[in-house]
Amino acid sequence: MNLALRVLRQTHNSQFNVRPRLCQRGFQTKQRFHESQLFPYAREQVFDLVADVDRYHEFVPLCTDSRVFRSTANTEQAVSEEPALASPAMIERQSFQAELAVGYPPFRERYMSNVVLERPWRIVATAVPDGGIFTHMRTVWEFAEAMSNSSTGLPTNPFVRKCMVSTRVSFSIEYEFASALHAQAASLVFDKMAQSNLAAYLARCQQLYGK
Repeated sequence: MNLALRVLRQTHNSQFNVRPRLCQRGFQTKQRFHESQLFPYAREQVFDLVADVDRYHEFVPLCTDSRVFRSTANTEQAVSEEPALASPAMIERQSFQAELAVGYPPFRERYMSNVVLERPWRIVATAVPDGGIFTHMRTVWEFAEAMSNSSTGLPTNPFVRKCMVSTRVSFSIEYEFASALHAQAASLVFDKMAQSNLAAYLARCQQLYGK
């Protein structure tokens, strides 16, 4: 048996303890996930935290390494597509390439992404096709100002006392594995990352900005 295939099967069977499904018809190589949550922090604070890709390995679940390639950075003026704006406005659009390493022993994967920052409302990261485990992966963050009660963190009437500006954070990711074999070995890792993502970023906000 091919060594790589044997390792992937052992990874799936021993670490995740689920029945192999490679022979099942209709195995889904494409996955989508979306989550939205209110963060009791200013929009600029949350945006800056998510944009700091270099430090993802310090707090993002299952991220073991993160690097931004500064030589690829570019800045341009663009028209904002933010739905909340009453009229078109110019924004500064920044872009760069970043590399992330993710995994759960013994599974490991590195991939490059093109990251676009549209301050202060959206961040989009698209994986670079390079013959790895993905044929497509796109992550979208959107940040919208909201009013929340300081004690409950829930949306409330803006005239209520002890009201503070918060941020509605929306996170969505869609990815497609190159094959059912790749999906079999890695899908649970990426599912876990997606489902615990916002909680990790909220905890990071609390660490950096206070509760």
